[in-house]
Amino acid sequence: MKKPLGVALLVAGIVTVASLNSVGVASADQQAAPAPAAPRPVAAVTTPAPAPIKAGDPSLTYAQDGRVVTVTRKSERVATVTLASTEWSAHAAQAVLKVAATRPLIVDPALFTLYDAQGWENQAEQTKPVRFEAGTTSYTLTFTGTPARPEALGWVAQPDKDAVAVWERG
Repeated sequence: MKKPLGVALLVAGIVTVASLNSVGVASADQQAAPAPAAPRPVAAVTTPAPAPIKAGDPSLTYAQDGRVVTVTRKSERVATVTLASTEWSAHAAQAVLKVAATRPLIVDPALFTLYDAQGWENQAEQTKPVRFEAGTTSYTLTFTGTPARPEALGWVAQPDKDAVAVWERG
């Protein structure tokens, strides 16, 4: 006896579905390990730049060795200030400082003094504090109109204290 075509198709469909359902089925001990999780993105961490320190801060200490002044705070070097060059004339001077800072440092050029042969203390033309970022930078101080021959350049970084550096004309 011949089965109707509809029943044959129905049986074929059930067999196909049953076989598809069993494809890929494994026992518990045959299960594949789960795929590793995708790595989580790492947030960029930025360290804030340290706040600038003023050269007049009483926690700073200064040590001069020839043309170089080392600035430290709690035994850590903050900067070195080097008298890189000077140009002396009869009534003026120009000094180039090289500042190598490990953190931002604010220096007041008004605290540099040009001493002359008559005992006058002359101020630099630059009067606004200068911020030196971490790294190495050059800065020029200009002194004009001194009454007598310039003899030395001094730096009194901390008001009401002695000079932290004196560079004599040589």
